[in-house]
Amino acid sequence: MRCRVLVSALISASVLSGCASWFSSSTRVEPTRLQAVRVEQPLKLKWSDSVGDVAHGGFLPVYQNGNVVVAEARGHIEVFDALSGRKVSELALKRELSAGPGVTDTLVLVPTTDGRLLAVDRSSGAVRWEQTLTSLALEAPQAGSEVVTVRTNDGRVTGFALADGKQLWSVSRVLPQLTVENNGSLQRAGDEAILAGQAGGRLLVLSPKNGNVLWEASVASPRGATELERVTDVVSRPVFDAGQVCAVAFQGRVACFDARGGNLLWARDVSSSRGLAVDERNVYVTGDDGSLWAFDRSTGRNIWKLDDLKYRNVSGPAMLGRYVLVTDGEGYAHLVAADSGRIVGRTKVGTERLTGQPVSLGDTALVLGRNGRLAMLSLE
Repeated sequence: MRCRVLVSALISASVLSGCASWFSSSTRVEPTRLQAVRVEQPLKLKWSDSVGDVAHGGFLPVYQNGNVVVAEARGHIEVFDALSGRKVSELALKRELSAGPGVTDTLVLVPTTDGRLLAVDRSSGAVRWEQTLTSLALEAPQAGSEVVTVRTNDGRVTGFALADGKQLWSVSRVLPQLTVENNGSLQRAGDEAILAGQAGGRLLVLSPKNGNVLWEASVASPRGATELERVTDVVSRPVFDAGQVCAVAFQGRVACFDARGGNLLWARDVSSSRGLAVDERNVYVTGDDGSLWAFDRSTGRNIWKLDDLKYRNVSGPAMLGRYVLVTDGEGYAHLVAADSGRIVGRTKVGTERLTGQPVSLGDTALVLGRNGRLAMLSLE
C-alpha cells in the first residue's frame, strides 16, 4: 500500500515539475496561462450543490433514471433531481466510505474504509446485506441487473449477487512491486462484460455472471531500467462503444481492440492516468502533462493535439453534446471542438481542483470538486 501511494505522489509531482528528474533540483513548471476564448458555444452552470467530503476521484456521482446519486467519505448519500438540482432524498450511514456508489433501482452499493461492501435500501436506508472484501476498494462498485462487481486494492475483482450478497466469483492477478493508485478503471458494459484495467498495462474483459475471462490483452508493456520507470498501469476507465474497446495506460499508450475477440486494432504512444472518451469518429485522451489528443477511431491517426492547458491538472475528457469537456486544477471547465481541438467555451465552476473525469449525460455533464461542490454543466 505504501508503494502505491508513493507512485501516485510521484505522478502528481512529475506533472507539476514538467517531468523533471525526481533526484535533481528543478524549477517548477507553472500551469499554462489561459488565453482569451472566442466563445462559439456557451457553457453554462445549470445547478450546483455541496455534497460534503470527497477524498479522491473514486467518489464520482452516478446518474440513474433521472436522478444523480452521490456519496461522500463520512457516509452521507444524497439524491438530486438531474434537471433541477433539487435534493430528492438523503441517507446517513454511520460508516466511513472509501469510494462512491454503485446504484440500482432499489439499492445503493458502497465500500467502507474497514473493507466491507454495503447494500443499502434506497427507500429506508437500511443495510440489506454486507460482505467482507479482501482489501480496500478505492473505486465505486459496478452494478448490473443481478451481479455487483467490486475491485479491491489487492488487484482482485469479485462478483456478488445483488439479491443477498453471496460471493459468486473472484479473479485476481499478481501485482508488480510498484503500482499506481487506482480510483476507477472498472467499467460495466451492460450485463455482457466487465472491463477491468490492470497493473502492468493489461486489460481484462470478464463475464459478470461467472467471472470467466472473455479475453485479456496488453494495452502497453512495461519499459525502462528501474521499477519506477516500468510502472505501466491502466488506472482510468476503459470505454466500450460500437464494437470497440479502448483503454490507455500510464507511461504507456492508448489502444483500441475488437470487442468480440480482443484483437488489437491500433495503438499510439501517450501516457495517461486521466482517461479517455470516444464519439463516432475519434478517441480523445488527456495526457498526464495536460495535453489533449484526438485519434481517429478506425486507424489511430492523430487528428489534433491541444497544448493550451498543459500542466493545469487537466481531467480526463467527457463528451458534452458534440464537444469535448475537460476541467482543470483551478476550477475551470473547458469546451473543445471535437473536429479541430479549438477551445470554444469556458466557465468557472469553483475555486478548487475538480476531481476525476466529468460524467457525461449527453447534452449535460456532472463535475465534482475536491471541496465537495457538485455541479451540472449544460450547453443550453
